[in-house]
Amino acid sequence: MAREFLGEEFWSEVSGVGSKNHPKADVIHSMNEVIVVIDLPGIANIDAVDIRVEGETLFIKGTIPTLYKQQEHIVTERHVGSFERTIPLGVPVIRQRSRASYRKGVLEIRLPMVAAGSSTRRIRISDN
Repeated sequence: MAREFLGEEFWSEVSGVGSKNHPKADVIHSMNEVIVVIDLPGIANIDAVDIRVEGETLFIKGTIPTLYKQQEHIVTERHVGSFERTIPLGVPVIRQRSRASYRKGVLEIRLPMVAAGSSTRRIRISDN
């Protein structure tokens, strides 16, 4: 009943999925890495997209340009304009060995998982 009263647009904005400022994304865990796939059609300069990782969270922001600024829009469902996403990864990752590729409007980010036990490091005690 709440969905009917408030509408689908309200719920997509609350959840951050499907709203104009939040491109859709998938997060997949493989054996050794986290794979994040984000729909970003129409970006001419992918280098202008900012991707950061802090802890177990991926931050991404940028702008999807509109090609039809001067025309009257009758239906507008495609994402255009600025966007920002905060995506939980679910596990610690190694930022330095991460890589990203952009092909046919889809951004794929691969982040190697931190191996179990590698987050701790033994500290040697000297006997000076």
